[in-house]
Amino acid sequence: MFCVTIIGTFLTALGPVTDGDALCYHLQVPKVFLTQGSVGFEPALHETVYPLVTEMLYAVGLSLQGPVACRLIQWALGLVFAATATALARPVLGRRAFWAGAVALGVPAVSNGMGAPLNDVALAAFGNAAILAWVRRRDRPTLGGAVLAGMLAGFALGVKYPAIVMVGLLGMAMTARIVMVRRGNRPRAIRDLTAFVLTAILFGGCWYLRAYLWTGNPVFPFFRHVFGGAGLDEVLDPIKRPMPVNAWSVLTALWPMTLDPNRFDSLSHQFGPIFLMLLPGLFLLRPPKRIWGLAALGYAFLTLCVTQRQSMRFVLIAVGPFSVAAAWVAVSCWERRSIAGRIAVLGLVAILAGESVLAVARARHALPVLIGTESAESYLARKEPTFVVGRWMAANLPESARVIGQDHRGFYLPRPYTMELAYRRRTGLATYGETPEFVIHKLRNQGFTHVMLCPPVVENSVEFDPTLSRVLAPWLKAHAPVYRADLGDGDGVVRRYAIYALADRPEGVRR
Repeated sequence: MFCVTIIGTFLTALGPVTDGDALCYHLQVPKVFLTQGSVGFEPALHETVYPLVTEMLYAVGLSLQGPVACRLIQWALGLVFAATATALARPVLGRRAFWAGAVALGVPAVSNGMGAPLNDVALAAFGNAAILAWVRRRDRPTLGGAVLAGMLAGFALGVKYPAIVMVGLLGMAMTARIVMVRRGNRPRAIRDLTAFVLTAILFGGCWYLRAYLWTGNPVFPFFRHVFGGAGLDEVLDPIKRPMPVNAWSVLTALWPMTLDPNRFDSLSHQFGPIFLMLLPGLFLLRPPKRIWGLAALGYAFLTLCVTQRQSMRFVLIAVGPFSVAAAWVAVSCWERRSIAGRIAVLGLVAILAGESVLAVARARHALPVLIGTESAESYLARKEPTFVVGRWMAANLPESARVIGQDHRGFYLPRPYTMELAYRRRTGLATYGETPEFVIHKLRNQGFTHVMLCPPVVENSVEFDPTLSRVLAPWLKAHAPVYRADLGDGDGVVRRYAIYALADRPEGVRR
């Protein structure tokens, strides 16, 4: 099953890239950096100021082999993640520690992420590597162990903001240890905490300093009310949170996240039923302190994160400790030779088998490309509308063209591209009752030469902001598009693409 999952995720990683978040952010950002020749900040692409360790790896992949190489980077980091889960379990499970790695690798959110150039699996890999180094430092306290844990924690900080929670929990545990150890050992405990914190800041703090210098907010665009500068007051509007933030809902978050994953992100980014099935066994059995500690660390991370962003993709660091705890429960049940224990283990094996089949099934979409019966270009033309639009742009628009548009996916567009929703949020354009002529005039003055609209044919088929289309409706009726096509994507959503030139100056510009 372990090998089947690895093969399935590898085949998926070899397929052409059509992942929306990647084309909008994770690949678009390094593409912009490579095009500009520098790692700068693009205000209309606010992801350019996030922690970007993974995206810098993708920049290397794009330079050498293209977007498929970026998928393979994420796939390799998934193997690293499974290896760290196995290593975390080895002191208590010995030769059976591989079960922890199998559980971690089989989690649908992990196996799905290994075939997509995102940064969630990278966060889990670096985060669990930091936890592993921290645990081993506790077993054999050395200054080098503390530095290694801090270095890996710094890498995790450079991947994604949830790592701040993980580093905070590890720092709190090390602080508590200062109080708990004997007085003679306190200087060494203080030394280790200091080395851990300073190394984490050294390796990860540069991204937060960069964000502060560009925006005045070290965690831009979040928590503006706390840190000041630009950004948002809330990480996520309360109305968009799947569940209310209170003590009970947070403590029991694993239950709805398991049983109703569509509420929180998508069916593809779920935990699966293993944790909900096996983790309660910790209260019936007598796990060693290490297992309790890892399970508590994972659950503390999960509960703290869901107070802000209730998405399973953002809490994959917890999967490593949970997998160790779940594997220990399964092995303990098997060793007890009870009927209930055997049923639980057989259930685990059946779930892992199903998850491995799911990992292989994902590769079916790109199977024609993998076996050579279809070219990557033909596949992308069927599955990714921006690839089709991008080919038209390359053939018909001058290199000096600058496009602003409604599609969030800009990676395959060969001309400088700005997502209009992000631009409007930053500038406030088209929110004060401006006339279409005034909006067009402002866009021209900002250097845009074309505007691209892509409303879905069925308006409620996908989340979409029609503001720009409605504001410009009178202007659009008086102008003919230079490009028009109805294009569908891999999810079956058909959008009506139209590109208009902004060359003609409007008469009677007014607000």
